[in-house]
Amino acid sequence: MTVFKGFLTITKRNLRMVFLYIIIFLAISLLTQKMLGTQGAVSFKQERLNIAVLDRDGGRLAEGLTEYLSVYHNIKDIPDDESILQDRLFYREIYYIVTIPEDFENKVLHGAQTLPVTKVPGSTSGFYVDQQINTFINSVRVMTDGGFSLTDAVEKVKEYSQETPDVTMIDKNGHGGVMPGHAFMYQYMPYIIISILCYTLGYIMIEFNKPDVRKRMRCSAVSDRTLNTQLFLGYTVVGFAVWCICTIMPVFVYGRQFLTDANLPFYLMNSFVLTIVSLTLAFFSGSLLKSEELISAVVNVLSLGMSFLCGVFVSMEILGKGVLTVAHFLPVYWYEVSNNLLAGNKSLSPAQMTEFFTGLGIQLLFAAALFGAALVFRKNRAQTEG
Repeated sequence: MTVFKGFLTITKRNLRMVFLYIIIFLAISLLTQKMLGTQGAVSFKQERLNIAVLDRDGGRLAEGLTEYLSVYHNIKDIPDDESILQDRLFYREIYYIVTIPEDFENKVLHGAQTLPVTKVPGSTSGFYVDQQINTFINSVRVMTDGGFSLTDAVEKVKEYSQETPDVTMIDKNGHGGVMPGHAFMYQYMPYIIISILCYTLGYIMIEFNKPDVRKRMRCSAVSDRTLNTQLFLGYTVVGFAVWCICTIMPVFVYGRQFLTDANLPFYLMNSFVLTIVSLTLAFFSGSLLKSEELISAVVNVLSLGMSFLCGVFVSMEILGKGVLTVAHFLPVYWYEVSNNLLAGNKSLSPAQMTEFFTGLGIQLLFAAALFGAALVFRKNRAQTEG
């Protein structure tokens, strides 16, 4: 077991780097979970803005519009003076000004004119008020065309605006619309697993691929089959150890929440298949590289490149169509597709189970392709070296 012992000895030299990446991984996943973990439950809520209504008409329709807007916003009493209004907008004391012109009913309700409005430049909240004004005018127009008097139409629209609908949120995915904390950790896991294994095993492969070491092994009593078996055993031990560490972390951080998740076996399967892919990726890159100076550059391109393209650091919902098309040809993309499936559903339906195992199968195909390419390259290099 000389080769296996040498394998583990070189691995021990890189333990400091392994723990460094684990700390980085924990920091990224926990900070992201803290910033985004509860955002989905509180992002959508009605906001009251400070607005001004300049009523130059004084009629019942103008009064009704002011009363209608007061249900949703804070109406500020401001003089009808352009310089004062501009100052209030500049200092964000008000965010929206609507001017109701004279003869409001004929010009706007029964005519084609729109209400003059002024908004804070670049503010999206102004569109929110625009929509409410349009809703009021269109509702009153429909009711007056239907035979209601203007006063009755305004009162009815105001009455409807003050009703609070009874809304019951349906928990379709079983998580209450909030992504579980451990799902964030598993989302960022490809970066840490690929980085640790490619760095650690890359240095080991370079040591074993040195010409002097290869010549000594050929002169020894260790056959090629024994050599490959011990290398395979070393890869298995290191990969399994890294996978166990990455599995223990969510248990340590989230405890019962993670252990009681019905999708726990699927999280473990997905991360284990990812570890296999990372091992073959490390074997492939380690077989190609001959210099330790190249490891850092190549591993950074592999780990960071796939992390940004495949939805590790940037959510898939934000990525463009072209980026996602390219990501289909990378194994980490299929890991993230499976992980998002687990994060968005407390239990998987038969169709979702099929989709999940399809993702696992595609990852394994990538692993087989990388492993085969590495074997072909190593065989050709051995024949060239003679």
